Amino acid sequence: MIKKFFFVKDKKNDLNYLYSFFFGTLLVTCFPPFNFWPLLFPSITYIFLQSYYADSTKKAFLIGFYFGLGFFLFSLYWIFNSFLVRSGIFPYILPFCLFIFSCLLSIFIGFITFLNLKFKTKLHISIIFFSIFWTLSEILKGYLFTGFPWNLIAHTFSNFDILIQVCSLIGVYGLTFIIIYVVLAISIFFMNFKEKNYSSITISILIFVLVYTYGKNKLNDADLDYYDSHIFRVVQPNISQKNKLNFDKLEENYKKLIDLSFTNKMGALNISEKLVILWPETAILDSKHLNSYPIFNKLKNNLKDDEYIISGIFRKEKKNNFYNSLSIINSDLSLNYVYDKIHLVPFGEYTPFSKLLKIVGLNFFGLKKGSKNQEIVQHKSLPKFTPLICYESIFSGKFIKNNSNFLINFTNDAWFGDTIGPHQHFINSRFRAIEEGKHMIRVANTGISASIDPYGKILESLSLNSSGYFDTKIYFKKNNNKTYKTIFAKYENNLIISLLAILFFLFSILKYRNEQREK
Repeated sequence: MIKKFFFVKDKKNDLNYLYSFFFGTLLVTCFPPFNFWPLLFPSITYIFLQSYYADSTKKAFLIGFYFGLGFFLFSLYWIFNSFLVRSGIFPYILPFCLFIFSCLLSIFIGFITFLNLKFKTKLHISIIFFSIFWTLSEILKGYLFTGFPWNLIAHTFSNFDILIQVCSLIGVYGLTFIIIYVVLAISIFFMNFKEKNYSSITISILIFVLVYTYGKNKLNDADLDYYDSHIFRVVQPNISQKNKLNFDKLEENYKKLIDLSFTNKMGALNISEKLVILWPETAILDSKHLNSYPIFNKLKNNLKDDEYIISGIFRKEKKNNFYNSLSIINSDLSLNYVYDKIHLVPFGEYTPFSKLLKIVGLNFFGLKKGSKNQEIVQHKSLPKFTPLICYESIFSGKFIKNNSNFLINFTNDAWFGDTIGPHQHFINSRFRAIEEGKHMIRVANTGISASIDPYGKILESLSLNSSGYFDTKIYFKKNNNKTYKTIFAKYENNLIISLLAILFFLFSILKYRNEQREK
């Protein structure tokens, strides 16, 4: 009965496309905050089989397209919550914008199912091709048109600490390939096809055992040390975006940040330890506020030598050029700008093709992006760190700095309210920590803030829409006084891309030979 359902045929294809849309929406529940991963099996299996047995490449493409439409509409609706916060935006155009955005992303899924039929061969070999195409689609989505590698299949396994350790070898895209292949191999085997093939299920079991064994040994051998010179305090003020943009509430907002920063300060430190306080993205709207708001005088009284606040801040240069930046603030309120955000959010922080639009008289305000050649942050006695602002944390392999000691992600997810978006955003930080084998601190305005060790384990956290702070040390993997590098950190995504290319080449030859034998 179940097998028959996966082959519902309708002459007009209305039911096929409707079911594709349905299974796309079902896939959303596999991702944070739901993490109901078993629904991967019916969702992925349905579009694989429907496109495999499609009558034409057009129908195969549309099966994937409608699947993607259901998935992206219900998994990314929260993006447009940010536009409701801003004035001058007409709410009734937002559903239209969401639909167009989802349609564009759905082309990537249509690309998968189109190729699935185009390279159709024996079922157990087509499973490998489909896994390659899906992984390739995620990689392309992460690079093309500034990139948007959001809700990767690997994220559905974020609750399995042992299994996701493989990302230190082949990255998040490699884990995506494994999940797709294993899901399809198991599903096809138990659906009792006439073409009974034990090779796929055997390989999938072997892969699972290898991944599990690697992850288990990696966690069992975890030997971490920590920097004993500084304690890092993560401050989560939980200021709504409307209040953050309300200049009448600026002093109240700054007071909340400062009060949380120094609560029980002495009780949190040993005599030899210094405190470094982390504030979220754009916590300070203007550097002039440090001198114009008396509340900041508390910093002079409470920060000792070699103690700092590292905060997100808007930086202004001549000609009204603004940057989304980070600054280290000393006890004398002097500013040391250490980083400008490189990867800006399209339509949020800048308008694509703004120079061309300016020619026809359309001027849009936008931030300037920082230089790609910025060094890691190294300030006096602080451990060296790689800064990531907002969604820079979602890009696997893009911001790797092998000579840094740890990572800090400064973000403000207040734009997206109490939706699934901040949960999806947060999970990327765990994968970056595992990929690079480095401690990750995430400091968020409204959450989720966390301290994550080099194995992706959450040591401390503050939940969404809560106010508070926590103190954490920075842990690192012992490696004979050398900076530890994972295999992924050495080769980045080049390794998985090379492996996909080799697999595609080998199985294309196998497909060709099988076709020649059948002639």
